[in-house]
Amino acid sequence: MKYVVQLCLAIGLGVIGLSFSSGGAQAQPVPECIDSDKTGNPQATAAWWGRRSPEQKKYISELPCEQRYIPMVCIFLWDPDLRGCTNKGVAEYRADKACSAKGHAILSEAHEACKADFKKSFTPPFPG
Repeated sequence: MKYVVQLCLAIGLGVIGLSFSSGGAQAQPVPECIDSDKTGNPQATAAWWGRRSPEQKKYISELPCEQRYIPMVCIFLWDPDLRGCTNKGVAEYRADKACSAKGHAILSEAHEACKADFKKSFTPPFPG
């Protein structure tokens, strides 16, 4: 009887081990440019990333590096419409960047008009 229990235990552990092996689903690695902590705490970053939902990971990972903070702010603010919040933030970021490149002074009427015009033709990165 003792050997039967040991055999069952060994088989059970083997099955569990196979489910965590490289043949199973891999966790998505932490993308570049999301850690604001420059002191180097990769464990904390990995733990934070591990708590993110697939939707949150998608929005963060699919944006260019310099825009990845946008969905992270939406997550931090607990915005229930993550896609809408992210699209709005990206539109604002890109409009500001484009209008500044045209030489419009930030917070000027010309800059605001330029941003409004930019947003009219903006295609969101995550269409609904």
